[in-house]
Amino acid sequence: MPDMEAYAKGFSTVTSEVSFRQCEPSVGKIPSDLSGTYFRNGPAMFTAGSIPPMGFSAVNPKEKPVADGVDMSRMVSHPFEGDGAIVGITFHEGDENVCSLRYKFVKTTGFEKERMKGKKLYSGMESTRSDPSVASNHPANDYPLPLYRHHLQSGLNKNRKNTSNTRTVFWANRLMSLWEGGLPYKMDSLALQTEGKSQLGGVLEEAAPFSGKGTLDSNQNRMLFYSNEQDVESSLLTIYEFDESFKLIGDKFDQRKCKLPGLAVMNDFAVTEKYSIFVQPKTETKSAFPFMVSKDPSKLLDLQQRYPSTIHLIPRLGFDGMSMKSFEIPVDAEGCTDIDLHFCNAYMDEDTIIFDAIRSDTSNIKSSFNKWPWITTLEEYSSSVSRKSLWRYRVNTIDGKVEKEPLFTDYSCAFGTVNPAVSSKKHKYIYASVGAISNKASPPQGIAKFNCESKTVERWMPEAYQFAGEPIFTSRQKTQESVDEDDGYIISLLFDGKSNESELLIFDAKGIEGGPITRVPLGLSIAHGLFGCFASDGDACCSSEELERRSKLADKMEKKGNRWNEVKSDFSGLGLRLDDFDEYFGDFL
Repeated sequence: MPDMEAYAKGFSTVTSEVSFRQCEPSVGKIPSDLSGTYFRNGPAMFTAGSIPPMGFSAVNPKEKPVADGVDMSRMVSHPFEGDGAIVGITFHEGDENVCSLRYKFVKTTGFEKERMKGKKLYSGMESTRSDPSVASNHPANDYPLPLYRHHLQSGLNKNRKNTSNTRTVFWANRLMSLWEGGLPYKMDSLALQTEGKSQLGGVLEEAAPFSGKGTLDSNQNRMLFYSNEQDVESSLLTIYEFDESFKLIGDKFDQRKCKLPGLAVMNDFAVTEKYSIFVQPKTETKSAFPFMVSKDPSKLLDLQQRYPSTIHLIPRLGFDGMSMKSFEIPVDAEGCTDIDLHFCNAYMDEDTIIFDAIRSDTSNIKSSFNKWPWITTLEEYSSSVSRKSLWRYRVNTIDGKVEKEPLFTDYSCAFGTVNPAVSSKKHKYIYASVGAISNKASPPQGIAKFNCESKTVERWMPEAYQFAGEPIFTSRQKTQESVDEDDGYIISLLFDGKSNESELLIFDAKGIEGGPITRVPLGLSIAHGLFGCFASDGDACCSSEELERRSKLADKMEKKGNRWNEVKSDFSGLGLRLDDFDEYFGDFL
């Protein structure tokens, strides 16, 4: 039985960053053939302006930082609305005694504005989070990933805050922080300093609604992203493919574009050698004059949960002779539909696409989240969060027949991953976070390994007050190519609600049930997170000396930035500073 009071402590704002810290194992040793950096993103600031600007600032925040729960007007209304923070933990080849920790917030435009004002400035999603029409049997405000993730007013505006809190992607020696609906942020992979929004070398427009996920095609060693420009009549989906140098395949006008019917609400995708795969739930607008009503998702959209979702198969670049195919996914006999699938992996078997995904059953949801601390009892959790299970889908690309079957439904599961070497190829194993209670929604807590061939499960559970996050696979370094798919390590962050601290777990992927072979206390409480990655090339294999040097330099640069960049010119005639001008007239700018 999970200790829910301990779990609730993981929804606490992290009020201090870590520039550089060396951490040693408390159990076991760091494997000598583990080299590279583990990155993970997730919401970590739930009270706006909880960290003041670093160093001397000529423009002080108007309100001082406060603890969570002190000023509810500064708190977000759902955990997913929290500002993102990235943890980076680097393992140095041959060093069994130490790893290097960094933990930094993504300094987005919204983050910086709110900490300068010392208050919450973005409230576009609050009506949806509290709307009773989506409180029951609805995935709009699900956890950890709600179906409705951002306000539907397009472009740059005060209703849509890019929290950059969902996923890290390390590709071609670049670290990106992603969030569905806005530009990615480029990060310094060594010091985790925010370098700013990225338009990917001019590929994206400034107001582009970029994806919250990057998907690896290990067949061609490409990374794929998408942009979904949503409109009431139709949505324009653009899929971008980048090579191993982060160079766009072709130019931006060659990328695959397609129109989807209606306002497409999609937050995930998978790829095979030939196709990109999206699942679109059926929606309708609630007003006959949608352009005249609020763009709050719950007020604009009517999710048609009794109708089948549509799977779109979009040909990849290089398959110009093929056209997009769309098929309906049959509704279960119980009336459960496939509205918000979280893909684990997909691959082709002749003319059939096979993909595995975490599927949500919202029939147990009776109410939206309460106010912070949101969830303190198991009853609150099981009545506010969907029960998630692992399913397999087969799509015949010739006749459009879609079949599905459950792979694992005994326990709630989330954050399904595979060995990146088999991403977009046939896989044997899936790793996921699992709950502790059979046949009931419960928070991600343990780690499980699913054998898709034998349909057997290995499962490890921590103490009742401990909660492990997404499992990430990494191969052993300096091994031959002809190794087993599970020949490597599983890495995960664990939050301990009893000690209120986090630790890093390392498992031998071949023996999950035996528990972690290494545990590394981090001396820091890190909030429940979302998605990460492991990188073992380029700057991800930097020495501890270089990491420390770069981290000190980054801190100096940030202090200077606060000193020089935050000083705003006065509008003497109005008696306003430029940041005040934005507050009073921002809606017109």
